[in-house]
Amino acid sequence: MFENLGGGEVLLIFLVILIFFGPKKIPELATSFGKGLRKFRDAKEGLEDQLKTVLKEPVEALQAAKSNFDMHMNAAAQQVQETSKSLEANLPAASPLPAPAQPPTETTPNP
Repeated sequence: MFENLGGGEVLLIFLVILIFFGPKKIPELATSFGKGLRKFRDAKEGLEDQLKTVLKEPVEALQAAKSNFDMHMNAAAQQVQETSKSLEANLPAASPLPAPAQPPTETTPNP
């Protein structure tokens, strides 16, 4: 919490608190600060738990949809492979293609 503060800075803060509130009020302030910090942490944990439970259902639905999509894509890919294999088996042997025709070359008469 005080990772960016040095020892002198922390001492100065405590000195200012001592001057403003006095030695009798500091234990009461520390207790109030501790209780407030504890309530804040409890509220933060409660909010995190609520968010986890709220997001759990949509995440599970998305995961189920993804697995369903993957299953259908794999089935479709398998059908495509089977169809292409059956088409390749039923095609006649390929005959070589004729060579492309060469365009005629123009000759110009020499003057």
